[in-house]
Amino acid sequence: MPKMTVRVILKSGVEFSIKCDKFTLTRNGFQQVTGYNIEGITENKPVYLDFEQVAAVVRVFSDEKEVAHE
Repeated sequence: MPKMTVRVILKSGVEFSIKCDKFTLTRNGFQQVTGYNIEGITENKPVYLDFEQVAAVVRVFSDEKEVAHE
């Protein structure tokens, strides 16, 4: 299975991508994001991420194409 790419865009306009196996968000009762869990990271592991500063989290499906086996 190919790694997923998750792009994090901050309110300042800065953005970065994370390559991983699984990315999940935790939310409170108001559906606000309060945390995250990332498994199988191969690129750009965030050490700390302040969700007050995050404008968007986007999954890039075009990076997830299966490689054909011969």
